[in-house]
Amino acid sequence: MKEKPGMSKAGNVVRELSSEEKSFSYAKIWWIGFGFLGVQLVFTTYNAFLPLMYREFFESRAIIGLLMGTDNLIGLLLIPIIGAWSDRVNTPLGRRLPFMVVAVPVAALTFFAIPFASVVLWTLIITEILFTAAMHSYRGPVITLMPDHTPPEKRSAANGIINLMGGLGTLIAFGGLSLLYDIDPRLTFGIGAFVLILTLFIVWKKADRHPPYVDNTLVASRNPIREAIDGIKVLLKPENFGQFLILAAMLTYFIGFAGLDAMFPIYGVETLGLTEGRAAFILTTFAGSFLVFALLAGLIGTRIGKIPAMLIGLAIVPAMFLLAIPVRNPNVIAVIFVFAGFAWALVNVQAMPLIADLGGRDRIGFYIGLYYVFTMTGQMIGPSVLGLSMDLMGNHGMFVAGAAVYALGFLLLRAGQKRLGRDPEEIAREVKEEAV
Repeated sequence: MKEKPGMSKAGNVVRELSSEEKSFSYAKIWWIGFGFLGVQLVFTTYNAFLPLMYREFFESRAIIGLLMGTDNLIGLLLIPIIGAWSDRVNTPLGRRLPFMVVAVPVAALTFFAIPFASVVLWTLIITEILFTAAMHSYRGPVITLMPDHTPPEKRSAANGIINLMGGLGTLIAFGGLSLLYDIDPRLTFGIGAFVLILTLFIVWKKADRHPPYVDNTLVASRNPIREAIDGIKVLLKPENFGQFLILAAMLTYFIGFAGLDAMFPIYGVETLGLTEGRAAFILTTFAGSFLVFALLAGLIGTRIGKIPAMLIGLAIVPAMFLLAIPVRNPNVIAVIFVFAGFAWALVNVQAMPLIADLGGRDRIGFYIGLYYVFTMTGQMIGPSVLGLSMDLMGNHGMFVAGAAVYALGFLLLRAGQKRLGRDPEEIAREVKEEAV
């Protein structure tokens, strides 16, 4: 093949990538997954016990919820900026690890300090803000390490591993650290802080300093806020409307996910006649099914494509919700949730790798930041949307609205797919073949 002008550099990159692909190993993804395990472990613990600490100062659940909402608000502000910034920096530690090296120790220290700070309201609020700011300063970069180390066609399976590791972090928090809380809260937060530092050490040892699937060329440094704003402007251009539709689909179906998570305990108590604990426990069938099927969902996405797998899941979930409306047997609801959890795995395991593919090789961090902005927005408004539907239609309105927003997510994702034309990994493969 005759080399075209300017082709030599691309050819060198492809040959280098081919060599790296031969050495690609899922074992490295397992090790990198410890970073997400740490994120899920400490955030699960934080979400479970901070409301109990604020209850000592406030009777109003609304005020407690508002204070807990600072987590998502800080994330919405920080994550896209940090994501864009991590695409631009290029140090001896690479693009993502510097954020972990700085932020994880701060997050661990402030997490450890939470029970000590809880004796005074203002110290608790300040400690919470510092903790969440530190966590969101490295949450995007640590997740971006997976696509940095993984070729596009293998990212669904790799993200199944990442989700499984995150699920293990949640199980450790609920099954281990929560039991220590009754003995001494300082044990719960102290061990959590230690695990967080341990995950930094593991990722530090196992992650490549300059992974093969991110653009490692030097780029001019820019103001990260300006970089994020410019990136959003690019996203809103007509030619990128397909990408916007895909992100909008993710926002929409996360409304259903977060709304169900928050409102089902009320449904379980008032409609199914369960105790508070039993009603919340039924949700573990949904979460447990997701965890069990995460790896299988990743393999399915690898086999048939990310968007097709997501569309199948987004078709199944509304059907399961509508099927649950007339059911009053908690055991049958639990079985329905098992199938819904599998469908949710088909959706959620593919989502982040899909967005990473849209970012190409030079804007992965920014696009993953956008992923968190859209999904966290859905999580913020989900409980109020499904709660309003329960007020208007009765408690079964939770399932009606949940089915509706998941179905809307299906339509938006399908529209985004049509605007793109193909799955992004297909385009990536074509570009690589043309360069060869």
